[in-house]
Amino acid sequence: MSNTTAKAAKLLVLLVEAEALVAETRKAETRTAKAAERAAARVHKQRAVHAEAGKEFNKAERAGKGVVAAARKATRQWEKLKSLQDAAKAAKVEATVARRAARAATRRLDRLSLRAGIAAARTVEKISQRLGETSLTPVAETDAILAADEIPTVEEIELHASRYATLDRQAKDTAKAADAEKAWLRTLPVGMYGRVVITRTPGRSVLDGTQVALDYTARGLTAPRKATRTTFKCDATTLLADLADVVETADDLGVTLVA
Repeated sequence: MSNTTAKAAKLLVLLVEAEALVAETRKAETRTAKAAERAAARVHKQRAVHAEAGKEFNKAERAGKGVVAAARKATRQWEKLKSLQDAAKAAKVEATVARRAARAATRRLDRLSLRAGIAAARTVEKISQRLGETSLTPVAETDAILAADEIPTVEEIELHASRYATLDRQAKDTAKAADAEKAWLRTLPVGMYGRVVITRTPGRSVLDGTQVALDYTARGLTAPRKATRTTFKCDATTLLADLADVVETADDLGVTLVA
């Protein structure tokens, strides 16, 4: 295992642990926040009770009746209020600690995610490089070139070239006509038209070469390429022009050419 792969594997392990820690701290944050809210609500409620007890004490003091009992009640409510306030303060501190822990765990997860992503990308890059060096893709086809002593005569080459040029032109004209007919038929909706059935099936997905190139460019890299088969061209324009002149001359002279 290379150092790059080992580092990526180690970071992935740390990433899994960090994700678990984030989930745990977020649960603790939610739990302590709710506890702090409940404690604050109890304090708010007890303040109202304590205020009511204070009013009763003042009323009893003005009337000169039940002052001791009202004082004891006001004291108990005050002590309860102080106890609830202390509990609410502790709950708030615990919620703050949990919230900070959750944020710290999230920041650590983000840092590990970035580092793990970079390490994984480098690992994949090295693996792709090794695979490319082993030449898993087939080598581009090459033409079977005749040896010098096997090259046919010029007349035979010109004959094949003229046939190729004629057939190639006919094939292109036929392909254009077929494309035009296909374009007309594609305007029809799916259905049966006499003995003709029009159907449409979903196309297959292909690799988005443009997006791949953009992703590599964004990383400052060059998109991988592989060689294709060499382009072959046979230019028989001069030959066909000469043959056309010969045919035209023969027509003028009334001569019949025999191939």
